[in-house]
Amino acid sequence: MEFGSRSMVRFIRQYARRWLPPLLLITLLSFLYLNFRSISFDDGDSYSFMLALRQFNLDLYQPQPPGFPVYIALGRVLLQLVGNPLSALTLLSAISGVVTGIAMYGLGHNLGEKRYLLTSIGAAFLVGFSPMGWLTAEKALSDMPGLAMTLLAIWALWSGRDKWLLLIIGGFLTGLGLGLRPQNGLPPLLLLVWLSLRHLQLRRPMRILGLLIVSAVIGILLWLLPTISAVGGFDVYWFHILKHAKHVRYADSILSAPLSFATLEKRWKIFAETFLLHTTGLTLSAHWNWLRIFHGLAVAVFVLTGIFAANWRDVSTQVLAIWAIISALQVFLIEAVDRPRLFLPILPPLTLLIVKGWARLNQPRWLSPILVACVAFAMLLITLPAAKQLNSIPTPPVQATAYVAANFLPNETVLAAAGSFRAAQVELPNYRLFYLYLFDHAALPAALQSPTRYVVIFDRDNFPEQVVRALSNNGEFVVIEERKFARNPLAHPQHAEVYLQVLTHLGRIPNEEMIVPPGGCIDIGNKEDWRFLRDGWYRAGYFEENIGGVSGRWAGQTLTATLHFVVTQSMTVSLTLRAIAYPENQELSLNLNGQNIGHLKISKSWETYSMIIPYKMLEVGKINKLDLVHKVLSIPFEQTGGASSDRRSLAVAYDWICLDLYTGHD
Repeated sequence: MEFGSRSMVRFIRQYARRWLPPLLLITLLSFLYLNFRSISFDDGDSYSFMLALRQFNLDLYQPQPPGFPVYIALGRVLLQLVGNPLSALTLLSAISGVVTGIAMYGLGHNLGEKRYLLTSIGAAFLVGFSPMGWLTAEKALSDMPGLAMTLLAIWALWSGRDKWLLLIIGGFLTGLGLGLRPQNGLPPLLLLVWLSLRHLQLRRPMRILGLLIVSAVIGILLWLLPTISAVGGFDVYWFHILKHAKHVRYADSILSAPLSFATLEKRWKIFAETFLLHTTGLTLSAHWNWLRIFHGLAVAVFVLTGIFAANWRDVSTQVLAIWAIISALQVFLIEAVDRPRLFLPILPPLTLLIVKGWARLNQPRWLSPILVACVAFAMLLITLPAAKQLNSIPTPPVQATAYVAANFLPNETVLAAAGSFRAAQVELPNYRLFYLYLFDHAALPAALQSPTRYVVIFDRDNFPEQVVRALSNNGEFVVIEERKFARNPLAHPQHAEVYLQVLTHLGRIPNEEMIVPPGGCIDIGNKEDWRFLRDGWYRAGYFEENIGGVSGRWAGQTLTATLHFVVTQSMTVSLTLRAIAYPENQELSLNLNGQNIGHLKISKSWETYSMIIPYKMLEVGKINKLDLVHKVLSIPFEQTGGASSDRRSLAVAYDWICLDLYTGHD
């Protein structure tokens, strides 16, 4: 009996040692990922995937090429179970996040040397708690399922170096993964090729190599044949792929801008900023106080020590390094470097490499486990607030569409959108909608006829002035409202802010709305200045702009900037304004109701200027039109040789304009 009890104790200890760590990992990641799933579609691609669940159509970008057919198929399976597209896709990402943790644990076991348990559990938690890993596992996007499939394929291929069944499973998963997220396919494909060459070098049976190739082909055909059938043939499918590749080249890749040292430096800074912020919480753009310096030094010590301590003679270390470099180069050269979810494939090999190095440091033995645990806990604290926002605050485009639905009737409102187009299309299906990048000028005049009362522009800061001019029906519609909808950009940096601008017909604005405030001052740059400003002002995205320490607004879209206002009594007044010029030798002519009232030279520092408006030039109870006519416009980007990123044409910035009763003599 005693012998049996001891055997049972040894069995329990051995069982606990083997299974308790992965069970802890699965339990914790499942709890976090399932409870913090996003309550909205966070990205335009999320809406495309949602629409594809009901109708797979590459012509309508449902989804975008190459179609992600395996992802859509998995989403449809879950849709049948949960009945809601958002729940189905976020559930798929959450499950994939847990699978990613399991695959990281398995890879840590296979690739680790000493203390492989630390490598396994440490790397899994570091990836799982990082902002990039955790937050991506909460969204209706293909990135986390794609990473899970990639890691499973690499895990199976590496484990199958001497086990032919696992090798064949890895080949199948590699082929299948190309239909889930093909962007992630290069590392497993290269590993598959290397293992095949190694197989030939070792003169192993050719039938195993043949089975490996066949399994990969079967994985590809499982998604390729249904996709070709759905789109109408291979030629059509290939056309869509080439078209999308062209878009990526000119919109996202390193070739999207002329190659020069300046553009490479700018791309590298964005790359580094995006990766650091969404893995460690560090930002390069903020002021580095002593706390941020300590944070940066701690990150540098942890990363560099782990990398230098790794056993670089070991083949698995070299494989991890090559894997990380290939993934990083792919993002830097081809992908959009401001989207953290695209960086996700870099994280697993880099994390495994770092923790593997720390696992080799045995003196003192407790240091590495405690340090890795502290880093993982710090990542959890960084990510948790953003995860809470994902789970409680809708993405800004959804906030904006909810505001429109609550305040404007579909038959009276025309919408225009850029990045928020998919959100407006899905959330506001009964509204007439114009898309900036496929703008239908021919259909606009009819859309602006009665009963249209409002034009609502999402993403106003993306719209060029000629398009806004068309939407305003050449000035007939004027701005009556501006709103900003925002959320923590760490939760999802794309569409983290949406500027909404509402226009209505000039004849529908009551004169009472344009009465000069008590005290006689129009505060330029205030959120309420829309009542007075007309053409020639920079608006959405730039209200409350800090200009040399002053909250003001730039004029400069055209040489003339216009204000409309109403006064309640006829009088001789002093017009006083506070302004600063951008270009040298700036001059300003002021025309009131078509008559010139003065000429000023504006300096490049904030100054106050005054002039007299004679008696009866102001029309009582009617709209008075004040034109500020500038002599010259200048673009900061051109003036500074690229040192400034501001590409607006600027004339003069204004802080306020006041009308004061004149106490002198006419």
